[in-house]
Amino acid sequence: MKMKKDNKIVIVGLIIVVILGLIAFFTTRDEDSIDYSNMTNEEIAVVVEEEVNNMVKNDLGEMGERDRMEYYVSSFMKAIENEEYQEAYDMLYDEFKQNYFKTLADFENYVKTKFPSMSSMEYTNIERNGTVYVLWVTISNPLSGKDSSREMNFVIQENDLNDFDLSFSVI
Repeated sequence: MKMKKDNKIVIVGLIIVVILGLIAFFTTRDEDSIDYSNMTNEEIAVVVEEEVNNMVKNDLGEMGERDRMEYYVSSFMKAIENEEYQEAYDMLYDEFKQNYFKTLADFENYVKTKFPSMSSMEYTNIERNGTVYVLWVTISNPLSGKDSSREMNFVIQENDLNDFDLSFSVI
């Protein structure tokens, strides 16, 4: 009889601990949430962009070097495919831009003639020298057939997670 009573006390104690844990979880969760009601649309956009950047940085922090470099090149190519030329242009090394694409218009004209509108990428090799990585990539247009592939090298300097500059072999 005493054993059953002790079990009931333990079960009630565990229930109380779980309830207190849930209360603590939801209380701290509400403190961390952001009150958007008093913010302008511009302020909300800034907060959301910061949250997305933090999530991307967290994901990148869990990746290996090669995966991060592939992510950066993919981000560049995605910007080109989406015709977000300013975004892609901003990813380039300043010296590279000065040597090959002094203006956004120069870059845009080059990209439109040399890069496929839709691309498939195969990453074939990577080398590292300090914070600089060279990534060999085969880029092809999946809709154009097998003769559409082109080998390119991308040079990526990672300054911090999701903070990088790149250049590529100009053809």
